[in-house]
Parts: sequence; structure tokens; C-alpha cells
Amino acid sequence: MGSANTARRRGSLWARLVDAFHGRDTGAPAPPAVPFNSLEWTVDPATETWSHLLPNTPAGMQEIQACAPDGYNFARLVWQSCEVCRLGLILKIRVTGPWQRHGYGSRMVRFALRGVDGYRWTTTPQSEDAQAFFPALTDTTGVAFPREAELCEHMRLREPRKPRSQQRLGPPPE
Repeated sequence: MGSANTARRRGSLWARLVDAFHGRDTGAPAPPAVPFNSLEWTVDPATETWSHLLPNTPAGMQEIQACAPDGYNFARLVWQSCEVCRLGLILKIRVTGPWQRHGYGSRMVRFALRGVDGYRWTTTPQSEDAQAFFPALTDTTGVAFPREAELCEHMRLREPRKPRSQQRLGPPPE
């Protein structure tokens, strides 16, 4: 077996591992820190993309989502609002793991509330997290979000099965 100097000159992986184990400078650059999957990304607003899927009908479903650099949508809100009946319904809100408690849910709901002043809002049955989230949101927005899941006749209309158009957005304000 050769000396450590011989191993270092060869530049093999084994030699670099031995050198690193003994605290010697391996001379190899550190590999870039690339997450294995989306759940390993850190919260970095500079790398996220936002989009708004528009409804196919006047009171149809809308969606806003925020995506990590690899395209994984880590935050998503689906809602309906009817201009005729002045009614809004939050169908689904989700913020995944590392992005929770960074204001994404609040920003998405405030986006849905734009231009619909005076509407009455409800939600579908809520998870334990949502049962804490919606009262806090009510305190900051002044809009109540009871768990009644009320739909009007316009919201119940079947939407055509065509792809919804999508708009790229800048991040909604915090």
C-alpha cells in the first residue's frame, strides 16, 4: 500500500476521502449545494415563481400557486367567487413543510380577496392547522371564514373541461 502522498497524487476518490478523514486539504472543490428534492429547498422568495389559473366560467374555480425552482408547487389556493351573489368559497389551501408559517397562505388569500370587497366568504371543512389559520386571518383582514362551504347556483355550474388559462404573477405583497 502506498503512502498518503502517493494516494493524493493519484487524485482518486478513495485518496480524497482518506485525506479528508485525516483533516488534510483535499484540493477538491466542494460540490454545489443542490437539494435532493423540493422538500429540501429553503425558503427563498428570489427563486419562487407564482401563477394564477383563471376560471373557465364567471364563478368558476381559480387557483394561485407558488413553485420552487424545480417546479414543485409548495403553496396552492383554490377558490371560487361569484360577483352576482357576492359570495366567495375557499375550497383548498395548502402550504408544504418548510414554507409553512412564512406568510404564503395569508398572501394567497389576500390575493383572492382583491376586488371582492363586501363578499361573504366560507370555507370547506378545515384541518387543525386551518382552524388556527382562518381566525388569525380574520383578525388581519376583517373577513370571516366560517366552515359552512356555501355555494351559489353560479358556483355549482359545471365548468367546461378545457385547460384554464394561466398568468404568471409577481409574488403577492406580504
